[in-house]
Amino acid sequence: MNKREIFSIFAKYAFNTAGAMKQNFKVDKFFNPLRLDHPISEDDYNHVASYIKTLSALSRIANMSIYVIDYHKKGFLYVSSNPLFLCGYEAEEVRKWGYDFYPKIVSPEGLTMLSEINEKGFEFFYRQEPEARSNLLISYDFEIRHKIGHKLIVNHKLTPFALTFDNDMWLSLCLVTLSTRDKPGHAFIQEFDSLTRHEYSFKSKRWKTIQSVVLTERERDVLQLAALGNTEQGIADKLFIDKTTVKFHKSNILEKFDVNNIMEAVYYATVNQLI
Repeated sequence: MNKREIFSIFAKYAFNTAGAMKQNFKVDKFFNPLRLDHPISEDDYNHVASYIKTLSALSRIANMSIYVIDYHKKGFLYVSSNPLFLCGYEAEEVRKWGYDFYPKIVSPEGLTMLSEINEKGFEFFYRQEPEARSNLLISYDFEIRHKIGHKLIVNHKLTPFALTFDNDMWLSLCLVTLSTRDKPGHAFIQEFDSLTRHEYSFKSKRWKTIQSVVLTERERDVLQLAALGNTEQGIADKLFIDKTTVKFHKSNILEKFDVNNIMEAVYYATVNQLI
């Protein structure tokens, strides 16, 4: 068998696999148990247009990978041009694809996981008092695949961007960053201005309420100085403590964040707004 025949077989297999993924993907799974019977007018969309322009400007300045989900139209209202989430595609074509974009960059197993997190997340959302729903944030990690083949784990955060008149979901703001984890999962819901955090168990299919990670003042000082590129000795000199104490605080930080090194800790703290 020559190289051309091998390539032909591989291409056919890849085409058939991609087709099966698309055929098995059901967009409606991502809208269960949402209530989608709320009237959203053109005036409502015109009202949020200025906010979308602000988001666009912010994404350019901060170079952030963000997009806005429109649950009323079951698609994407806005997609930034940052390349991380786009996986080699153009922002406008991703916006037009909406949820049909996911099978292009996520494996069937990943889509199943995302569907589960989505459903359990909205069940949690509806258990909250209506006026408290806008203060929720859900975070989870999943694997995406670039159009040329390479894969990476990203963190996906989602929070309400615009609710209906009776505090149901209309638009959500999504932020995609590189994950500090080496495998998908790690789903949790955070309440803003609260130390309450709810971690999801894929085994029990339930949310477990725990206390959020809290840094001491000295741990925050050490992490902020590390973020600026200071060595352990440099941190010790600036804080008037010895190097052994710096190592002790760094060890505590790594344990609290469940990461492997201080650079991962800095990234984790930045993404989770801890410094």
